[in-house]
Amino acid sequence: MSSGNYVIYLNIALALLAVVFSLLRIKGYGERFESFAKIASILLFVTVSFTLLYLYYLFLTSDVSVEYVWEYSNADHPLKYKLSGVLAGMAGSLLFWIWAVTIPWVEVELVSRKKGLDPKFMAWTRIGIMVVLLVLLYILSLHDIFKPTSEMFLLAEPDGQGLNPLLQTDLMVIHPPIVFIAYGFLVLPFAAGWGYLATGEKKWHLLSLNWSRAAWFSLMLGIGIGALWAYVVLGWGGYWAWDPVETSSFLPWIMLTGFMHAQLMFKRKGDYKILAAVLGMATFLCVIFATFTTRAGGLWVSVHSFGAANLQLTAWERFTQILDNSDTIMTYFLFMLFIIAITSILAFYRYKKMDKPEEEKYYKLSDLISNDMLMLGMVFLAILSTIIITAILLAGINGLDPKDFDAKAGLLALTTVLIMILCMVWMYLGKKRTLMIAVIAVIASLIAYAAYPEERLGAGSLPILAVALGLSVYKIGKSFNPRRPWRSMGPVSAHLIHLAVILLLLGYVGSTFFQSEESIHLTVDGPGQEVHGYTLKAIDVDSTTTSIFVYTEIWEDGELVGMERPGLILIDDQVRNEIKVVNTATEDIYLIYQNAEVDSMGQVTAVHLTVKILPLMNCLWGGMWLMAIAITLRVAVDKLPGRKRENAAEVKEPDGEMEEGEPDKEGDAEAQAADEPADKEKCIEKDDNYYDALLEEELKKMEENRGE
Repeated sequence: MSSGNYVIYLNIALALLAVVFSLLRIKGYGERFESFAKIASILLFVTVSFTLLYLYYLFLTSDVSVEYVWEYSNADHPLKYKLSGVLAGMAGSLLFWIWAVTIPWVEVELVSRKKGLDPKFMAWTRIGIMVVLLVLLYILSLHDIFKPTSEMFLLAEPDGQGLNPLLQTDLMVIHPPIVFIAYGFLVLPFAAGWGYLATGEKKWHLLSLNWSRAAWFSLMLGIGIGALWAYVVLGWGGYWAWDPVETSSFLPWIMLTGFMHAQLMFKRKGDYKILAAVLGMATFLCVIFATFTTRAGGLWVSVHSFGAANLQLTAWERFTQILDNSDTIMTYFLFMLFIIAITSILAFYRYKKMDKPEEEKYYKLSDLISNDMLMLGMVFLAILSTIIITAILLAGINGLDPKDFDAKAGLLALTTVLIMILCMVWMYLGKKRTLMIAVIAVIASLIAYAAYPEERLGAGSLPILAVALGLSVYKIGKSFNPRRPWRSMGPVSAHLIHLAVILLLLGYVGSTFFQSEESIHLTVDGPGQEVHGYTLKAIDVDSTTTSIFVYTEIWEDGELVGMERPGLILIDDQVRNEIKVVNTATEDIYLIYQNAEVDSMGQVTAVHLTVKILPLMNCLWGGMWLMAIAITLRVAVDKLPGRKRENAAEVKEPDGEMEEGEPDKEGDAEAQAADEPADKEKCIEKDDNYYDALLEEELKKMEENRGE
């Protein structure tokens, strides 16, 4: 063990002190223990920040006397790759994750009094944060991050082994920090859910809502950047392969989506009293599962380089072997079991404490099919999607064809989109029209499915997605109020996110099921070759001892579409394929260099390229950008002066004023954006957009009466 581990033990001691002081505060030993706990938390943030900064300093100075620096850096690396080397290994990424956990909690400690939250709730939430930090710090101590480099390593590579060439890209400089920031932010919703279930604090969402939004945005951005990296660097012609690592990283985002919907309904009128908090804790469980999947090298059959699976052993034998051989993996596994246990215990405790209604309340279908039903549907479908994808992932532990995953998850995705859109437009179009549209979409989908046996799933998806796209645009138009544009940005931003999801699915369907691939032979400065309506020409070759690039022109109908130079490059004695993509309005032209032919003089005379045509890629990348813009707009709307006053009024609400289960009647722009009124009484305190919708509905009823 190196002396550098002592700073890790100091962090563990501070986390333990925060837990002890919080427990003493819960037992009623005085407010001074709450102050002591806060001081311990803030000091923990300071010491973790110092530890991380020190590690960055070691990388910046190329101090290869530390083995972790030697392994993931080199003295000749550019500055950006020295910085990205910090997160290239398990220990550095874990330290960064720990630091990301402390960021939101320090903010909470500094402003919690202004929110008027129950001190016992704060104490239990602090305990939840510290439990997570203690586990992660213990795992970090196992890695011995500051261990000195052995003399043998230094003799072999005196300037450091260096970063993997595949990670020496701008995308990999920003991708890991964004993902681990999201993972860190998700600890606060987990701990706030813990605190709520333990105390019943009704305003627990004040801690979790904004940070869960930030985590949702960061996760979406991280997944998108990872997909783009796979698309332009790995060279297999795609961006998503349902690999165990990337699939498990998708699970927290799905569960977080359901949690955010449930959290909003709890904030608005007290719904999902137990489910909202449970989903917050389950989202972090998905984070730990994703980490377990990534670190458990050799358990899953994966294209990632963290370990190869020994298929001569059964999945259970591989699982037990990994647990026996790695204290890190065992700790993650036990931590997952702990989260499941503590969530179940706290949920049962909160259920026993809840006041049960004396009479059951029954609803008509017309009451349920509204945006309340949309929220319920999104929560349910998020849970169902997480369960199904996890089950497929576990069932495919010995390897799973991506097409099988598409077939199994595709139906669920299409059902989710159809239900989401129909619930959104139900009030505007009426029951008959909405059901008619749904029936037409399903029939068209079945016809397309039968008519195109080569790509049944892709063809069957397009009619439903096309209907969803049209209805989503219609809903955005109905939600926008030109007389009060900023007030209507709340619902508009929410529906823009739904539109972005549809665009993402369109891009995925087009590029996955309707792509084409062809290997071509091009003579240098020759006539070129036709590929799916394009003419490709190799006009020149730039060849050196460490690289080769083919200057390739793409023509269509006599016009130059673009020019790129696919090739190979040698970095640190490893070959990296330089993929190039030519983007058009309807599709991407994906160029992969294969090999070259040379003459007796050593001059390149011809090259072999693989060309892929990927339709609707602009829909996919455009959907990601639209999603980022929409969530940014959602946050910006909350910062409007009127919205700030509503938040301030909500914070000042005294404890105990609202009975458990009673709707929160404070003006809530976001909740209003999610729930159109079904009658006049629900229309009180709504903005002009809702009155317009109500008037339109009444006019429709009058027209129907005249027709009868």
